Amino acid sequence: MQELTAARRARSLATEPLLPVAALALLAVAAAALNATVMCWASVGALAGFALSGSV
Repeated sequence: MQELTAARRARSLATEPLLPVAALALLAVAAAALNATVMCWASVGALAGFALSGSV
C-alpha cells in the first residue's frame, strides 16, 4: 500500500505544471543571456503553447 502512495506522489510531481514552466522560463532566460535568439524565441513559444493548451 505504501508503494501506491509513492507512485501517486511521483505522478503528481511529474504532472505539476510548475516544473515545465520553470524549466522553459529558465531556458528562455539562459538563451537570452547567451544571445541565442532562435532558442530564446523557441522557449517563449513553448511557454505560450503550454499556457494555451490548458495545462496551466
